[in-house]
Amino acid sequence: MKRPIIPHIGMRIVKTAVAVMLAYSIFAVLDLVYRKDYQGIWGMLGPNYACIACIVCTQSTLGQTLRQGVSRLIGVAVGGTLGVLVLLLGPVLDMPWVKALALGGVCVAGVWFCLLLKRPAACAMACIVPCVILITEVAGDDRFYYAGARIVETVIGVLVALLVNGVLPTNSRPEEPGGGAAGVQRVRLDNTARKLCVIGDPVEHSKSPLLQNTMIEALGLDYVYLCQPVPRGQCAQWLECAKFAGYAGFNATMPHKEELVPLMDELDGDAALFGAVNTVCIREGRAYGYNTDGAGFLRALASEGIAVAGSTVLLLGAGGAAKAVALKLSQAGAEAVYICNRTVEKAQELCALDPAGRLHPAGFDGETLKRLAAKADLLVNCTSLGMAGTAGQFADFSFLDALPRRAPVVDLIYAPAETQLLAQARARGHRTMNGMGLLIHQAVLSLEHFTGTNINPADMEAKIRAVMGE
Repeated sequence: MKRPIIPHIGMRIVKTAVAVMLAYSIFAVLDLVYRKDYQGIWGMLGPNYACIACIVCTQSTLGQTLRQGVSRLIGVAVGGTLGVLVLLLGPVLDMPWVKALALGGVCVAGVWFCLLLKRPAACAMACIVPCVILITEVAGDDRFYYAGARIVETVIGVLVALLVNGVLPTNSRPEEPGGGAAGVQRVRLDNTARKLCVIGDPVEHSKSPLLQNTMIEALGLDYVYLCQPVPRGQCAQWLECAKFAGYAGFNATMPHKEELVPLMDELDGDAALFGAVNTVCIREGRAYGYNTDGAGFLRALASEGIAVAGSTVLLLGAGGAAKAVALKLSQAGAEAVYICNRTVEKAQELCALDPAGRLHPAGFDGETLKRLAAKADLLVNCTSLGMAGTAGQFADFSFLDALPRRAPVVDLIYAPAETQLLAQARARGHRTMNGMGLLIHQAVLSLEHFTGTNINPADMEAKIRAVMGE
């Protein structure tokens, strides 16, 4: 990658400059810039070590969160106490070898105390402050005034850095989709972290690692979520590998959802009804299969204020996604769901799975679409028509003219964010929704199964949409 001629000035540099200017200004306004005519500590106060503390705090890779700010204040207290105690050695401290031993001793002791308190962010200040106190030509009682002044200055610098970091934004350039610089998702990884992943063939395009790691980071969970290619027909081998490797579970995308069904020790109601598994939890060597697509779709509708009960739905497609959506719409109380598919026999097979008898098969020709659209309260596209990277597209959008204006139009496709179907519907005055909501809410439900954690779906949806630039 070619290096830019003019380097980008990051927010950390801006914060450092602002903190240093503010720290200096505090001392200048109070007229405390090493006034020799003042007595005691006041005469030795100045902005030097306050500015140094600002630089250390804002430039550190640890940053300056509230907890880290408190840790640094603890470090100042530990280092200041050690430095003052060593000053009690008196004139013997003027001997170079004694001072060298003292410096080494206070650094070791300062770090040890901070680690004992489980405050690693305090270690730097616990070393810097006593070194500043001890490396000086000041003698006699003035040494103690000098120590007090340095401690006060450093405390002010730490507080200024904490204030500046809290007031100014974190980044000076907008985050790219995917979170953080260059879309890197930062997840804490301990040796105790449990492994999760998504499998598919292909699977490298999956957004599941981004979504799941965003939630894992936000919730502070001790998990990590990966991407694992698994060839078609290899699910049985993968499941044994996952058990052996200690995976807590995994998600599955095409073409593995149906293949996993007979491999499960137990299936939840939706997975059994849909004949597809998209979430596998591994507990004590047993595999539990779930399907979160249908429930995720209902949650996505609810988050947009779209009612299902008593409605008439026009649903396009009869594949795996359509099966989960249609059967869940029936469970949620939709009065009628018309399944329109080019191969009517496939739509009939889907409708036969509905014990409530609310699903009705239909063709995909223009006249049928217009007739059913005229009485629909909701239109849902479950086909791949309009998806990025595919050649398929609707031949005609005139059926939208028959759709009542009140009826929302939902497309399960999320790439592109607005398909031609949604654009045409929006131009006709309809509310529109893409597939991002389903993607998010099924992922939230999956993580709840994996971890046993109750997750606020609205909070997670907001965080994920922000990371993805929605």
